[in-house]
Amino acid sequence: MEENKINRKIRNYISPCDNVVRRIYLSILPGMLAISVITFIWAMVSDRYQTIQQETAPVETEQVQIAQIYTGQIFKNSSLYAELLKQEVPRAVVAQITARFAELFDLSRSRPGDEYKLFVTPGDTVMAFEYLTRDLKIYRLEKSGEDFIEQVSDVDLEKRIEFAGTVIESSLWDALAKELPDMELFTKITDIYAWEIDFLTEPRIGDKFKMVYEAFYKDGKFVKSGEIIAAEYDLDGTPHRAFLFTDPVGYTDYYDENGYSLRRALLKSPLNYRRITSRFSYNRLHPIKKIHRPHLGVDYAASIGTPVVAAGDGIIKVMHWENGFGNYIEIKHDFGLTTTYGHLNEFAKGIGEGRRIRQGEVIGYVGQTGLSTGPHLDYRVKKNGSYVDPLKMTVPAAIPVKSQYMAAFTETVAQGNAALTEQVNPRLYVMNQ
Repeated sequence: MEENKINRKIRNYISPCDNVVRRIYLSILPGMLAISVITFIWAMVSDRYQTIQQETAPVETEQVQIAQIYTGQIFKNSSLYAELLKQEVPRAVVAQITARFAELFDLSRSRPGDEYKLFVTPGDTVMAFEYLTRDLKIYRLEKSGEDFIEQVSDVDLEKRIEFAGTVIESSLWDALAKELPDMELFTKITDIYAWEIDFLTEPRIGDKFKMVYEAFYKDGKFVKSGEIIAAEYDLDGTPHRAFLFTDPVGYTDYYDENGYSLRRALLKSPLNYRRITSRFSYNRLHPIKKIHRPHLGVDYAASIGTPVVAAGDGIIKVMHWENGFGNYIEIKHDFGLTTTYGHLNEFAKGIGEGRRIRQGEVIGYVGQTGLSTGPHLDYRVKKNGSYVDPLKMTVPAAIPVKSQYMAAFTETVAQGNAALTEQVNPRLYVMNQ
C-alpha cells in the first residue's frame, strides 16, 4: 500500500524547472496558433490571386502599328493619284490603292473638295482607305487577307425644314443671294418654274417669293440643301404656287394647287448645245450621201461627251446600233409621243431597254457614230407615229395627279400653304431646330 502511494507521488511530481517551461509554453502557444492560421490564410489568398491573374490577363495579340495616316482633299485640276504623290506616299502604294479603289469608285467623278484618308503600316501595306465625296457618301476599303472589304455609306445628317422669303428689288438672283445658304436652290427654283416664268425677263420690282425647303446639317453646321417642298412666286400680283408631291407608287413631281403638273411632257432640248446645225426638213441635202432627202429631226452641235438627257418621262424601247444613226436610243412617252437620239458616243451606265426613265436623266453622250460629219445629236420626235418638228410642236403638260391620289395631294397642299404663311422678310427662318 505504501509502495503504491510512493509510485503515485513519483508520477505526479513536477519539478520547479518544469513549471517554468510550462508557463512559457502556455504563454506563446496562442501566438503560434495565430501565426499558423494567418500563414495558412495568406497562402490560400495568394494562390487564388495568382489564379485570378492568370484567368483575367489579356490574351496577347499581334498589334498592327500604323506608320502613317495620310489625309487630304482633291483640288481643282488634280486627281487622287496626284494628291497622294504630293504627300510623298510611296509610288507603289499609290498605284495599288488607286487601282483597287477604281473598282469601287469611278475616279473620273472625283471633284474638288472630295476628301480622303489613307492608313499605311511600317511595311508600306495599306490597311484602310476612306474617300468622302462632296455629296457626303463614304467609300471605304479595309484590308482583309489578300484583298479589301468594300463599304459604301452615307454621312448621317440632321434634316431641317426651313423657310426663305424675299421681295424682288432688282432680280430674283440678287434677292435670294442674301437669303439662301446654297445657291443650288436657285437652280431648282428655275427648274420648277421653267415652263411658267422666265426669270430673266418677267420678274417685276415688288414681286414676292417664298419657299419651304429641306436643309441638312452636321454638328450644327449647314452641309447641303435638299428638295424644295413648296414655293410661291407672286408675279405682278398673280401667285404661282408649286407643291412637291410623291404618290403612293413613288412618282414625284411638282404641281399647282389643283394637281396639274408644272412640267411639260418634253423638254425644249435634251442637251446644252452650241448651235443648231440642221433643222426639221422634208428636203435636205444629205452632207455625206449628197442627195436630197427628208431630215425629220433637229441636229444639235455639241462637243463629244456632252451629256444627253431624256426629254421626258418614259420607257426605253430601243437602245442599240441603228444603221446610219450609230448608237441610238428610242424612248416612248405619254400622249402618244416618242423621242429618238442618234449618233451617241456612248450610252449612260445603268440604262437599258425596258427601263423607265425620268425627264432630265442622262441617257448618253454626244458623239459622231454612224453617218456623221461631226459631233452632234440627231433628235427626233414622233406624235402618234408621225414625225413632228421639235422646235414648233405644242408640248402638252405632264400627267396631273391621278384622281385616286387627290385626297393625299390635298393634304400635302394644305401643309405647304400653312408653311408658306410666314412673313416675307430679308432673312432666313429656321422652322425647327
